[in-house]
Amino acid sequence: MAPSRACRAALIALCVACGARPGVAGSPSAAKTQQETMAERGYVRYRGAWRTAQEIELVERAERAQTARAEWKGRLERLRRQLEQPAHADRAAEEMAEIADPAAVPAVSAALAEERAFRVRGLLLAALARIRSADATRSLVLAALDHADPETRIAAVEHLATVGPEAALAAFAAALESPENPRVNRAAEALGRLLEAVPRESPVRDDDAVLGRLVAALQTRHVTVAGEGPPEGSTNVTFTPSGGGLALGGGPRRVPVTLKNDRVLETLAARAGVNFEWDLAAWRAWLATREAPADLDLRRR
Repeated sequence: MAPSRACRAALIALCVACGARPGVAGSPSAAKTQQETMAERGYVRYRGAWRTAQEIELVERAERAQTARAEWKGRLERLRRQLEQPAHADRAAEEMAEIADPAAVPAVSAALAEERAFRVRGLLLAALARIRSADATRSLVLAALDHADPETRIAAVEHLATVGPEAALAAFAAALESPENPRVNRAAEALGRLLEAVPRESPVRDDDAVLGRLVAALQTRHVTVAGEGPPEGSTNVTFTPSGGGLALGGGPRRVPVTLKNDRVLETLAARAGVNFEWDLAAWRAWLATREAPADLDLRRR
């Protein structure tokens, strides 16, 4: 007996739901149809998923970059060992002096942070300067702000001033609001050096904005911990009006203090051409008019 129309309709629906065509065993033709349909939409089967050619290229590019970064880590470790071997030291130094691959930045930055020899740190800084990518510039900025060695910080700033002062200006200006007081002063010092290297007509240079940030960073509110607990003099910057508070009761006390930032004042006075020392009202008045108040002695230091 032939199935009724309703039964046949139900059978067709079931076949469609199962991915098979009625009257045909198995589902190879259904899979082929799916491939054709996805191909028409620009998709191909790749590692168990449907992806566009652009997605596949991004995946493979990321994998190539990851492989290159891993290779650079091993290569730098080899070169560092060879620097200590008289027979290979010159050639290793030459190879480090030729590094210009953006994929090397993570390995170079990590090596710079751990390296104890200033001569080798110089080679690593020079490599970052040669690469000139955004990541390389960021690594130089961090070295200029945070490296424990003062000479390394100075060298990083000098490289930035030579190869990319415009790219680093914003980073150092933002660091004036750092939660660490030494970092505020280092940022001001670096900012002054870079401004000397950036032409006045440069579109990225905004002297008014930089001067305003320097004035705001002249004196910063901190919280120092007194008594038991962290080492004496441990501070954190706060740019809020109250700037922290005093912890009541026993144990360590959080004492608010206001610190004057000498390097900020030096950079500000050099860029402004006037010096009101720690008189914030005078600096703010000067910023508003770009003229010194008549009753102030501009020659005082």
